[in-house]
Amino acid sequence: MIALLSIAPALGVVAQDKLYKDEFPLGDITLLDGPLKHARDLNVQVLLKYDCDRMLAPYRKEAGLQPRKPSYTNWDGLDGHVGGHYLSALAINAATGNEECRKRMEYMISELQLVLDANNQRPEAWCHNYIGGVPNSAKMWTAFS
Repeated sequence: MIALLSIAPALGVVAQDKLYKDEFPLGDITLLDGPLKHARDLNVQVLLKYDCDRMLAPYRKEAGLQPRKPSYTNWDGLDGHVGGHYLSALAINAATGNEECRKRMEYMISELQLVLDANNQRPEAWCHNYIGGVPNSAKMWTAFS
Protein backbone atom coordinates (compact mmCIF):
# COMPACT_ATOMS: atom_id res chain seq x y z
CA MET A 1 0.00 0.00 0.00
CA ILE A 2 2.80 2.42 0.89
CA ALA A 3 4.54 1.63 -2.38
CA LEU A 4 1.34 2.34 -4.29
CA LEU A 5 0.92 5.67 -2.53
CA SER A 6 4.50 6.65 -3.31
CA ILE A 7 4.15 6.00 -7.06
CA ALA A 8 0.64 7.46 -7.40
CA PRO A 9 1.85 11.02 -8.17
CA ALA A 10 4.19 9.69 -10.87
CA LEU A 11 1.20 8.03 -12.49
CA GLY A 12 -0.72 11.30 -12.46
CA VAL A 13 -2.97 10.25 -9.59
CA VAL A 14 -3.40 13.09 -7.13
CA ALA A 15 -5.77 13.77 -4.26
CA GLN A 16 -8.73 15.98 -5.04
CA ASP A 17 -8.13 19.46 -3.63
CA LYS A 18 -11.74 20.58 -3.82
CA LEU A 19 -15.03 18.92 -4.50
CA TYR A 20 -16.16 21.87 -6.61
CA LYS A 21 -14.00 24.30 -8.56
CA ASP A 22 -16.01 27.31 -7.38
CA GLU A 23 -15.82 26.76 -3.60
CA PHE A 24 -15.41 29.74 -1.31
CA PRO A 25 -14.89 30.22 2.43
CA LEU A 26 -17.98 29.94 4.62
CA GLY A 27 -16.99 33.24 6.23
CA ASP A 28 -17.71 34.98 2.92
CA ILE A 29 -21.44 34.32 3.42
CA THR A 30 -23.74 36.59 5.37
CA LEU A 31 -27.39 35.71 5.62
CA LEU A 32 -29.61 38.76 5.31
CA ASP A 33 -33.06 38.99 6.85
CA GLY A 34 -35.24 36.50 5.06
CA PRO A 35 -36.41 32.90 5.15
CA LEU A 36 -32.93 31.29 5.24
CA LYS A 37 -31.73 33.43 8.13
CA HIS A 38 -35.03 32.87 9.94
CA ALA A 39 -34.70 29.10 9.50
CA ARG A 40 -31.08 29.10 10.69
CA ASP A 41 -31.91 31.24 13.74
CA LEU A 42 -34.90 29.05 14.59
CA ASN A 43 -32.71 25.94 14.28
CA VAL A 44 -30.17 27.40 16.71
CA GLN A 45 -32.93 28.38 19.17
CA VAL A 46 -34.23 24.81 19.17
CA LEU A 47 -30.74 23.28 19.48
CA LEU A 48 -29.98 25.41 22.52
CA LYS A 49 -33.09 24.16 24.32
CA TYR A 50 -31.59 20.66 24.56
CA ASP A 51 -29.27 19.61 27.35
CA CYS A 52 -25.95 18.12 26.20
CA ASP A 53 -25.67 15.92 29.29
CA ARG A 54 -29.05 14.38 28.54
CA MET A 55 -27.96 13.79 24.93
CA LEU A 56 -24.76 12.16 26.19
CA ALA A 57 -26.46 9.95 28.79
CA PRO A 58 -26.87 6.86 26.55
CA TYR A 59 -23.22 7.02 25.47
CA ARG A 60 -22.02 7.21 29.06
CA LYS A 61 -24.39 4.44 30.14
CA GLU A 62 -23.23 2.04 27.41
CA ALA A 63 -19.60 2.76 28.33
CA GLY A 64 -20.26 1.86 31.97
CA LEU A 65 -20.07 5.48 33.12
CA GLN A 66 -22.69 7.14 35.29
CA PRO A 67 -24.79 9.55 33.20
CA ARG A 68 -24.62 13.12 34.46
CA LYS A 69 -28.35 13.55 33.75
CA PRO A 70 -31.09 11.18 32.60
CA SER A 71 -31.65 10.49 28.94
CA TYR A 72 -34.55 12.04 27.04
CA THR A 73 -37.21 9.37 27.56
CA ASN A 74 -39.22 10.20 24.45
CA TRP A 75 -36.31 8.89 22.35
CA ASP A 76 -35.82 5.69 24.32
CA GLY A 77 -33.89 3.32 22.11
CA LEU A 78 -32.99 6.04 19.62
CA ASP A 79 -31.37 8.45 22.04
CA GLY A 80 -27.80 7.59 21.03
CA HIS A 81 -28.79 7.99 17.40
CA VAL A 82 -30.36 11.40 18.03
CA GLY A 83 -27.23 12.51 19.90
CA GLY A 84 -25.21 12.07 16.71
CA HIS A 85 -27.62 14.26 14.75
CA TYR A 86 -27.50 16.83 17.54
CA LEU A 87 -23.71 16.91 17.42
CA SER A 88 -23.78 17.34 13.63
CA ALA A 89 -26.24 20.23 13.92
CA LEU A 90 -24.04 21.90 16.54
CA ALA A 91 -21.03 21.55 14.23
CA ILE A 92 -22.86 23.07 11.27
CA ASN A 93 -23.93 26.07 13.31
CA ALA A 94 -20.54 26.39 15.01
CA ALA A 95 -19.02 26.62 11.53
CA THR A 96 -21.23 29.64 10.80
CA GLY A 97 -19.83 31.40 13.86
CA ASN A 98 -22.34 30.57 16.61
CA GLU A 99 -20.23 30.59 19.75
CA GLU A 100 -22.70 28.72 21.97
CA CYS A 101 -22.99 25.92 19.42
CA ARG A 102 -19.19 25.74 19.27
CA LYS A 103 -18.93 25.47 23.07
CA ARG A 104 -21.55 22.74 23.22
CA MET A 105 -19.94 20.87 20.32
CA GLU A 106 -16.55 20.96 22.04
CA TYR A 107 -18.10 19.84 25.32
CA MET A 108 -19.80 16.89 23.62
CA ILE A 109 -16.58 15.90 21.86
CA SER A 110 -14.66 16.01 25.14
CA GLU A 111 -17.33 13.87 26.82
CA LEU A 112 -17.34 11.40 23.93
CA GLN A 113 -13.57 11.13 24.37
CA LEU A 114 -14.23 10.04 27.97
CA VAL A 115 -16.66 7.43 26.63
CA LEU A 116 -14.03 6.16 24.20
CA ASP A 117 -11.39 6.05 26.94
CA ALA A 118 -13.75 4.13 29.24
CA ASN A 119 -14.59 1.63 26.52
CA ASN A 120 -10.92 1.12 25.72
CA GLN A 121 -10.25 0.25 29.39
CA ARG A 122 -12.85 -2.51 29.43
CA PRO A 123 -11.75 -6.12 28.93
CA GLU A 124 -14.41 -6.95 26.33
CA ALA A 125 -13.08 -6.66 22.77
CA TRP A 126 -16.37 -5.53 21.23
CA CYS A 127 -16.20 -2.10 22.87
CA HIS A 128 -12.62 -1.13 22.04
CA ASN A 129 -12.57 2.03 19.93
CA TYR A 130 -16.35 2.21 20.24
CA ILE A 131 -18.44 5.29 20.94
CA GLY A 132 -22.12 4.53 20.86
CA GLY A 133 -25.35 4.95 22.70
CA VAL A 134 -27.25 2.02 21.25
CA PRO A 135 -29.14 0.34 24.10
CA ASN A 136 -27.72 -3.08 24.98
CA SER A 137 -24.67 -2.51 22.80
CA ALA A 138 -22.84 -5.46 24.32
CA LYS A 139 -25.54 -7.93 23.33
CA MET A 140 -25.88 -6.50 19.84
CA TRP A 141 -22.17 -6.22 18.98
CA THR A 142 -21.17 -9.57 20.46
CA ALA A 143 -23.79 -11.21 18.23
CA PHE A 144 -21.67 -10.12 15.24
CA SER A 145 -18.45 -11.58 16.63
